[in-house]
Amino acid sequence: MRKWSLALMSYKEIAAIPKARSVLLLPIGCVEQHGPAGFTGADTILAEYVCRHTAEALEHVYVAPPLWFGYTPYTAFPGTVTLRLETLRAVIQDVLDGYFSHGFRHFVLVNNHGPNEAAIEPVAREMQQRHGLILSILYPWQLAYHVARDITPDADQVYGHGGEPTISVMMALAPEAVTRDGHPERRGYVPSDGPIAVTSYRGARFQGFEVGLFSDVTTVLPSGASGEWTVASEQRGRQILERLVAYAREFVPAYLRLSQEAQRRHGSAEKATGAPGRGRGRLPPVIE
Repeated sequence: MRKWSLALMSYKEIAAIPKARSVLLLPIGCVEQHGPAGFTGADTILAEYVCRHTAEALEHVYVAPPLWFGYTPYTAFPGTVTLRLETLRAVIQDVLDGYFSHGFRHFVLVNNHGPNEAAIEPVAREMQQRHGLILSILYPWQLAYHVARDITPDADQVYGHGGEPTISVMMALAPEAVTRDGHPERRGYVPSDGPIAVTSYRGARFQGFEVGLFSDVTTVLPSGASGEWTVASEQRGRQILERLVAYAREFVPAYLRLSQEAQRRHGSAEKATGAPGRGRGRLPPVIE
């Protein structure tokens, strides 16, 4: 059976990976609350699940150890732990630099927590400028909203943080960890008495237009859940997982072709100008 997890490979096995035609998946998550019914490790657990089942089906796809912690505003909820954005950015930069120095050139960050992207984007820009790399982000929770809509009754009414489709997916991943019933908390954002209606912890609506408004999370979303958790279904969660993995298995090879072409263009440009990419010196070449 082909090895795909770098954490379970020796350095000799990793050195032998044909990196010019291989994709490295990096699962990134967050440790945060997901309402009364959800569990705090779900972001990373799902990211790792998608990576694992994608790599098992595709040759030359490998998975790095996950980054468990991310950036989140939900720190008032017990169990939620955040990194500072500058810390997260530095960690992601160092990890990618490390794998680049060992020859990897094609990276898909399976980032399962939206706020992390504020730390990822500047790293992606720097890697592009320094080395001509094209990094990609695959966001499983956001993809779940897309692929689950036709199988989720009243999707617009039940979708949201701590609600659907995330709780169904959590039930499929770890059914014993989810308790849908017995929670007296009310889902959703606290309605405003004034003309400005809060729509998220960082947004609101005024006269039909969305504006930025950074609110205290526990004040505007006391239950921690903006979506409905009682309608979740383990069976639906399994269907969603299948669809997530099917999408990833098609996306990763398409990304590899795009990334390889970008690398060829970057190499041709360097050869034509005789100038290496800017930045902290040249890292070791790929050894195949």
